[in-house]
Amino acid sequence: MKNLLIIIIILLVFIIILFIVEKRIFSPFKGTVKSWLHHSDYNGRHITFKSKHNKLSGWFYGENNACPKGLIIFSHGMGVTSEYYIPEILYYVEKGYKVFVFDNTGYGANKGQFLGFSQAVVDLKSAIDYADNGTLPVTLIGHSMGGYAVCCVLNRLDLSKHNIKNIVTYAAPDNLSEMALAFLNAHGSLIRTLVAKIICFGQFLLYGTSAYLKASDMVDKNQQIQFVMIHGDKDDEVDIDTVSLISKVYTSPNVTKMIISEPELNTHMGVVRKNGMAINGINKEIVERIMEKL
Repeated sequence: MKNLLIIIIILLVFIIILFIVEKRIFSPFKGTVKSWLHHSDYNGRHITFKSKHNKLSGWFYGENNACPKGLIIFSHGMGVTSEYYIPEILYYVEKGYKVFVFDNTGYGANKGQFLGFSQAVVDLKSAIDYADNGTLPVTLIGHSMGGYAVCCVLNRLDLSKHNIKNIVTYAAPDNLSEMALAFLNAHGSLIRTLVAKIICFGQFLLYGTSAYLKASDMVDKNQQIQFVMIHGDKDDEVDIDTVSLISKVYTSPNVTKMIISEPELNTHMGVVRKNGMAINGINKEIVERIMEKL
């Protein structure tokens, strides 16, 4: 009995420590940044919606477009909120689209615990269910973690209710397991590999088997959807050759890969905006190539 109690205590301590580690790794960005554009300065309609037990903020743009070409839903990356992408949002509105953006659990002014990529998928699913009434073709756009989310959300959606036509990913990783190994530079190190496995196990405890979902599997499983993958060849956060979504081989004919090699555009943030600046215009050539596919 005593030995069993000791084992239980050790397990509880392990789980508590693991929870703290997961929380620190995936700690969300709070608040806003002065150098960014802000939703409060633009004509976006602010709403709130539920994601599980969390209340999230969202914004509709382009509702005054008389005959919108479609609905675009953005999923933001780690370390930024939806405000970072306002230049792109305004571009798509100008081109005739209705756009919906939101901040994930714990991000911006939202309350709640953000504990992993799977939470971004959960939040995106709730956002799609709220924003899409089935009247317009839908394009999902995601950056980094958001790029992973816009693919993996297909595993949760009832696609008979949502007309998902296009998915656009910027600098997206394929799966958490490879990302954890790369984050810890674990290749060739048994200890770091073990730590990476433990981090993934923590995600499994939090989110179940969805923590091990591969975005690439969703691409080949949904060949009726057009995928546009954008990645810089000097991305120092999601390596293009090892952990990226764009590095995988696909059987789907509806996959377009855009590898960006131009300096200042070919980095993790640069693929969204030159030099990764918050306000520096849009990467016009890239978004125009995206528009050709939509």
